[in-house]
Order: sequence, then C-alpha cells, then structure tokens
Amino acid sequence: MEIHAETMNRFCNQYRILNHYIEDLPAQAIHTRFMPDKWSIHETIAYLCRYQYIFMERLKTISTEINPFFLVYDADNDPEYQFTAARTTGALLHEIYRVRDEMKLMLKNLVPAEFSRIGTHAVLGRMNLCQWLEFFLLHESHQFYKIFKLAGNFWSNSRIHHGNVISMPMAGTQVDEMAG
Repeated sequence: MEIHAETMNRFCNQYRILNHYIEDLPAQAIHTRFMPDKWSIHETIAYLCRYQYIFMERLKTISTEINPFFLVYDADNDPEYQFTAARTTGALLHEIYRVRDEMKLMLKNLVPAEFSRIGTHAVLGRMNLCQWLEFFLLHESHQFYKIFKLAGNFWSNSRIHHGNVISMPMAGTQVDEMAG
C-alpha cells in the first residue's frame, strides 16, 4: 500500500496556513477566551503543537507493534499540555514547523508495506497508517477551523471582554506572535 499523493501533500503543507489565520491579530485576540469554557486561539495552537507529538508516537507504535490500541487523547489530563500552553505562541508555531519536518522525514523513510500497518483507535476503530494520516489531517483541519472562527469573532465583536484574557507568560511588552 502506498500513501496517496494528495494525503502526503496535505500533510506536508496544510499546517502552513495557520500563520495566515493569525498574522494580523493582536496578542489580546490570541489569548482571549471568547467563551469561558472554550479554548483561546493560543490554547488551540498549544493543543495542535502537543498533539503532533502524540501522533508521532502513535505512528512509531503502529510501525513497531501489532495492532496497538489508542485511547482518545485528552489534553485536560495531559500535564505536558499545560507545559506546552505556557510557551509563547511564536514558540509554539516554531515547534509545530520543526516537529512536522520530523514527521515528514519519518513518513518518507517508511516503505510502502508499512502504510498497511494497523492501529486501533478507541472511537474510530481499526485504521491503517494511511487512514491514521487522514484522521490527523481532518482533526488538524477542524482545529484550524476553530482558530479561523475565533479570529473572525475577534474582528466582528465590537465589545471585547477583557475579563476573559488568559494569563500567559510574556517577555516585555512586545510578543512576536507571527514568528514561524
């Protein structure tokens, strides 16, 4: 089995659009929770960053074990997520790019037969490695959609609720949110 060229193209490029969604947003928009029980743009980017590590480990496990089983990832119960979310948005974007490059290299080094290997997801069931990549891309795309909507909410909302801004570590008054 070989990975579809379209899937690999999306895997190699889809994440690059993230900068475009947030490039003109002030830090306030990136760190504001517009709904108290929903993540901010920054928290969603931290989730994307952390999930890449989770997914990379799953790919490695699928490549080395017979039909491994994976629970649904829950960032709220992952202490590493809290550490990740404490970083600046610019640092997270850099990390997303770096880790994706590692994942691309890992995938390019697999032989076609390895894409047939199976892993079972607690909700989605048995999937071969190609299907896992599709799942990852759809999941990532859904998170991008949330970020896109939050950015739109910021620009369309005439009253910004300053009380919902989450506390994030910032060095000085300027934060390079567009690094990446």
